[in-house]
Amino acid sequence: MVAKRNVAVISMSDGRERVHEGLLPVIAAHQKRLVDWLEASGEAHVACTLIVHSQQEARSAMAELRRAAAEALIVCQPVFGFPHNAVAIIRDLGLPTLLFAPWEPAYPALVGVLTIGGGLTEVGIAHRRLWGRLEDPEIQRQLLAFVRGGGAVTALRGRRIGQMGGRSMGLYTTAADGAMWQRQFGVDLDHCDQSEIVRRAEAMPRERVATGVGWLMANLRCEFDQGQLTEAKLASQVRSYLATKDIVTELGWDALALKCHYEMSEFQVAQCLTPAFLSEPADWEGEKQAVPTSCEADADGALTMLAMQLATGRTAALMDIRFYDRAKEVYVLSNCGAAPVSFAAAAGAGREEALARVTLCPCTAKYLGGGAHVRFVFSAGEMTLARLSRDEQGYRMLIAKGEALGLPLEQVEGASTIWPHAFIRLAIRPQELVETLQANHLHLVQGDYVRELDELCRFSGVRAVHIA
Repeated sequence: MVAKRNVAVISMSDGRERVHEGLLPVIAAHQKRLVDWLEASGEAHVACTLIVHSQQEARSAMAELRRAAAEALIVCQPVFGFPHNAVAIIRDLGLPTLLFAPWEPAYPALVGVLTIGGGLTEVGIAHRRLWGRLEDPEIQRQLLAFVRGGGAVTALRGRRIGQMGGRSMGLYTTAADGAMWQRQFGVDLDHCDQSEIVRRAEAMPRERVATGVGWLMANLRCEFDQGQLTEAKLASQVRSYLATKDIVTELGWDALALKCHYEMSEFQVAQCLTPAFLSEPADWEGEKQAVPTSCEADADGALTMLAMQLATGRTAALMDIRFYDRAKEVYVLSNCGAAPVSFAAAAGAGREEALARVTLCPCTAKYLGGGAHVRFVFSAGEMTLARLSRDEQGYRMLIAKGEALGLPLEQVEGASTIWPHAFIRLAIRPQELVETLQANHLHLVQGDYVRELDELCRFSGVRAVHIA
């Protein structure tokens, strides 16, 4: 469930006092209906409600709205209201804004929204417009998509993403410009060397490590081979995970881009446990912050995953587009490790159900350090896929709705027997996808959240590119 977003609701009225007094009951009734519905949805807390009809009220409204610390603004406009007051407030706040014209045949609600919206467009302020009956399920869906996606843009500001290790394997698409992040998203890109994982892992208390190893062996299938995967190497992975978790907590990171390849996977131990459990809201030590974690130092991947998590309330994964099984018409998505274990079960299922489908298996031989890969197949169901990338025009986000098919590994061409896999059906031909996707990594959340990501793009200046 996505966290409740603080929302402010305002309405504009006529600047003439006598007209304003006559309109107040109509405005207040529509505003109350909207506020009550937002609160009842369980996804919004209405932090402030105001009706503004004069320049003086607009000025005081700016101060009151700033104190309310709202993450999104809804202008409920059942009548014609003076648009210059609305434009001044919206420009001052700088919040994602939805102009809502409720169904009101007796008053010019649509006129009110169009005059305000036209002014915002001419001034250059991004906004969203919506007209319809509040009881219409489609209108409700669009309102919640705005609350989630627009609110996520504000929630993203001030976040800090950590990157451990430099660019991995020469990948341009995983690198990021920290100044560009601050300018466009208000997000800080921090850095810490992977040697800090090694240092802290060596000093990790034995009891803490033993608890983790014991829990993993009791709750997951473990295919020890006395070569790549031994209890000693699993213990090393647990040490690395715990060290990384401590670093993330101490440095206040909200997401992590972990390099792993090849200093860690070649000369220490593969870091697959870290994205499998750091991205989750709980591990064997109890409840904790869910920290979206990408591998291969994929900073734009970590940013995509954090944005998706804030907009949907769901855990996000990183996977490679690896193959297309033409017979089954599914894309084979796999990656050596950056898949949270909750994807092994349907959305909303208990952790025990997911863990029962997860196997720790020996690392591929090309990773000399050894350790476990976290093997499972993503559970069947709706999926939303996305990826932030850059071109000469700036940031773009590829967005798609897909269906995961929980097929057995051995039945899908192009699948391996050692990694997490998602078998995804998309409404796009392979050649078109190859020409559209600008990275090897794609990110997934369970459920349909295409509209939420559209809203996020709208208010963060990102071009949305849809796979139909």
